[in-house]
Amino acid sequence: MSRLSLRFVLAATAVIFLTLPAQAQEAPADQPSTYELVFPVAGPHSEYFDNFGDCRSGCSRTHEGVDIMADKMTPVVAAADGIVTTVRGFNSDGTPIPGGHQWLVIEHGGWQTRYLHLNNDTPGTDDGLGKGISDAIVTAWIAAGSPNWGGVAHPVKAGEVIGWVGDSGNAEDAGSHLHFELRVGEGSGAVPIDPYPYLTGSSVTLTKTWNGHFSDDDGNVHESSIDALADEGITRGCNPPQNTKYCPSLNMTRGQVAAFIRRTLKLPAASTNYFSDDDSSVFNEDINALMEAGIGFGCTETAFCQDSPLRRDEMAQMLVNAFAAQSSDRYSNPDTTDYFVDDDGNQFEEAINVLMAADVTRGCNPPANDQYCPDRPLTRAEMASFFLRALRG
Repeated sequence: MSRLSLRFVLAATAVIFLTLPAQAQEAPADQPSTYELVFPVAGPHSEYFDNFGDCRSGCSRTHEGVDIMADKMTPVVAAADGIVTTVRGFNSDGTPIPGGHQWLVIEHGGWQTRYLHLNNDTPGTDDGLGKGISDAIVTAWIAAGSPNWGGVAHPVKAGEVIGWVGDSGNAEDAGSHLHFELRVGEGSGAVPIDPYPYLTGSSVTLTKTWNGHFSDDDGNVHESSIDALADEGITRGCNPPQNTKYCPSLNMTRGQVAAFIRRTLKLPAASTNYFSDDDSSVFNEDINALMEAGIGFGCTETAFCQDSPLRRDEMAQMLVNAFAAQSSDRYSNPDTTDYFVDDDGNQFEEAINVLMAADVTRGCNPPANDQYCPDRPLTRAEMASFFLRALRG
């Protein structure tokens, strides 16, 4: 590890500009999005050099970050808004592993920062028994079940103190410092790039890592529908606040479809609270708006069941309720055609047939498509295609 000179500078308020291509975020095509990155050491630190790629362990590996020398307990801050996903160096009860390497990872939506060698000493010692990560982050890690990698979802803001400089891990003989990494991608497989140009404010562009709005739907048969809904602001992803994932294979919930429909129709706030089981749900206002507009319905007479998977038959009725009034010619089945063999007697059979007549659904068993699978939960990817066909015809 290269020693840095002892010319100290104060960069607690330093801002670095990081430009990402438009496809890596929810932004209009060909319009770049720029993030302001806060310098990760919020206090006096030595001048740092670009030692990214230097040999380590006899060149069996290379250095994947930049070292910023600073005194122990100098605050380390989040370089940008993001989600802390990984915490290391602690026992499952939140006590420090004696002498353990304390570090953490923040996901920023297609790119990632890592903060290594955080302090593990009690003040004035080198005992390896201290804590160099903020209490809030460690508490979130414990609540998540103390996962070995990933599994945490603790939001942080740019400039928020996340820990303190130290010499944990293999930095005991190198002097206290922050090893700062910048990576493209997500999770343990994110690829390191040289952070030095960003720390010095040079103009560098990260390479995008996926197509369209979301990182987890490339190649999905419903991908174009998912991106179209994101273009129109109807869907916002499944991992707020970054919303870089769509979770296409997860079941659509009744609460989520309420939000879809309310955003699409721009429904006003309701004057009545229709159910008590959704009072603490983020979808409470969406559900009430849907009910007041005559579109929604409960899973029982007294409950909405916002966290329950939306069934395909329920989806048919909600879409007909939402769109038939403004497109009555399309949403009709004048010949009362019975399109499917597996929905006879279903309470939503009429809506299912109307949806087929409107070419919003095409059955669930191609190429025959004589079955609708009314009781099957609807995936988020399927919902995107249903919804887009309902909107556009």
